[in-house]
Amino acid sequence: MTPAGIFKRRLSSGLLAFMVVALMVIWSNRQLIANQSLPEIVTGFTPQGWQIFDEVKQFTPENLYEQINGRASFFLAYDMIRMTYVSFVNSDKASQFINLSIYNMATPTNAFGVFSAERSQGDSPLDLGRASYRADANYFVWKGQYYIQIISSEATDEFQRIGMHLARKVTDFLLDSGEQVWGLTALPLTDRMPESVQYFKVDAMGLDFMRNTYTATYHKANTLVTAFLSRQDSAESARATMAQYAKYAKKYGKGIDRLKAGRVELVSCDMGESYDIVYQKGRLIGGVSYVEDRDLAIRVAIEMWENLRSE
Repeated sequence: MTPAGIFKRRLSSGLLAFMVVALMVIWSNRQLIANQSLPEIVTGFTPQGWQIFDEVKQFTPENLYEQINGRASFFLAYDMIRMTYVSFVNSDKASQFINLSIYNMATPTNAFGVFSAERSQGDSPLDLGRASYRADANYFVWKGQYYIQIISSEATDEFQRIGMHLARKVTDFLLDSGEQVWGLTALPLTDRMPESVQYFKVDAMGLDFMRNTYTATYHKANTLVTAFLSRQDSAESARATMAQYAKYAKKYGKGIDRLKAGRVELVSCDMGESYDIVYQKGRLIGGVSYVEDRDLAIRVAIEMWENLRSE
């Protein structure tokens, strides 16, 4: 390569490195500005003819209970780091209110977790953030590491209009890193019911040993089947979780059977009126639960295993 060519190549590499660093600095600065100015920005979202009741408030994990006592533990289980809250009231009728809550959940995965756990089937989906829906004049939005709630005192068309306008303003302002949520693509798409994926950071399916777990509903053989998938820290950790699942089934069910179908090793848990089928693949542990037909449960578990990449 000629000296001129070498110079151009080095210049190109240097410019690329500079652009990457510059983008990282800009992103960090935007996040810092967003966090520092959020109460001020939210004040600017006040609907015309409305006013802020009291003031914009921010809560940390230590005092979140002051705002949502009895519900704070739910958000803290997903590692919430800050909640910004404001109540807008109608200047002419103080009994009418629209409450805005913005939860900073630290990561998109945590934010998806609280959004998915609170989502109800059948609500009207919206084109806001990564996912969103409306229930009456209430709005729920997931965007990046943020979960947004807008709760209205009435369900009229006017409240829906104001709520939607507010939801769009908030969503447009908040940043999204673009970081992906692993379980949304890891769970097989075939026969998966729309908007059925949920993420549980702890206590998935009511089991204290099931952490970092995704669940989804599948339509198989005219039956709705609940599948689950958890990514553990290591294959050893996955094996330990399998052992805990088997111990749980022996204690609270009617026992277990160990099955093998080709390369797939399964644990069939007879829970009395239904079956749980559990498998391990590398550091992944997954399966199906609460399935009345044992043969169907086994078949679906094998299909899932075959469609997963080892990790």
